[in-house]
Amino acid sequence: MRRFDAVLMGVLGGFFGLAMASVALAGTSPVLGPNSDFPDANLVMPFDASTNHQTFMSISNIDPDPVANTWVFYGEGGDVLAQVDRDILGQGGSDVVDPLNVRSRTIDPNTGAVTEGDPTSLAGLRGFVVVTSADQLDRLIGNFTIANLATQSAFGANAIGLGAIGTVEQGGFVLGTTFNPTTLQDSELIIVALNVPQITSLTNGQAPPAGQDLFDVSISLDNRFDNGGVIANGTFGVQGTALFASLPDLFPGQTLNSSATIVASATEGPGFTGSQFDPDSDTDVGIIGWYGEAVGQFGAAQTLRNR
Repeated sequence: MRRFDAVLMGVLGGFFGLAMASVALAGTSPVLGPNSDFPDANLVMPFDASTNHQTFMSISNIDPDPVANTWVFYGEGGDVLAQVDRDILGQGGSDVVDPLNVRSRTIDPNTGAVTEGDPTSLAGLRGFVVVTSADQLDRLIGNFTIANLATQSAFGANAIGLGAIGTVEQGGFVLGTTFNPTTLQDSELIIVALNVPQITSLTNGQAPPAGQDLFDVSISLDNRFDNGGVIANGTFGVQGTALFASLPDLFPGQTLNSSATIVASATEGPGFTGSQFDPDSDTDVGIIGWYGEAVGQFGAAQTLRNR
């Protein structure tokens, strides 16, 4: 029996516990795509600390035992911005991190005393974080919230789980849904390209080459009842490992006046020669993503799905 299923049975007990455990078992085999539903060994979340934006990220540990998690923050380009180790207690222990105050955390197992390191601020930056559990058990769940202080709106979604259950499909595509963009006061499409199975940025933590697209992402807004099924589409070069954009910014001058399905795919990314980053070595790229939107102050977000 998997460790996660044993925890569920111990907590819930009886028939209800057995029912929940059987549901969990159905989801604890590897899947071709990101895992947004079950605990996993590694979590990936975006952050936006650019002008008028603020982000909070939180995780929980559903395993009985405490663990030290490594948080690695990458910028949009793929370079490592900060890296800290943070202890988290077991049996539902939680951890909340603000990108403006990134610091290490040690918890004394005997006294419970918490010691934190010096803070690092990522103010003005955007990117993503990879949270890695030391023992690689499917024990972590998490979520994030991104607030736009200018519009006084916010949206949040689940972290993407990878490693024990979730995967990244190389050369695949991701899907989401948008309200009519003309009715939105805020929207943000976030696409992140990852190296797997190490789960690092596309540049493996290095700074990207200046002025060079690292991968192309094709984005289409589809609606079968409007303009033959496609409202807008285009291919965009990304000079880094992450794309942060609104739909109106991606398609300026086009009338985006209908709800739609978002379809994104990526190709032609850099590879490695041995352990060295090689921008001229093209390989298929695996992407994950999120889409957040707000009508007035009311926001919602989703983890983009694979099919």
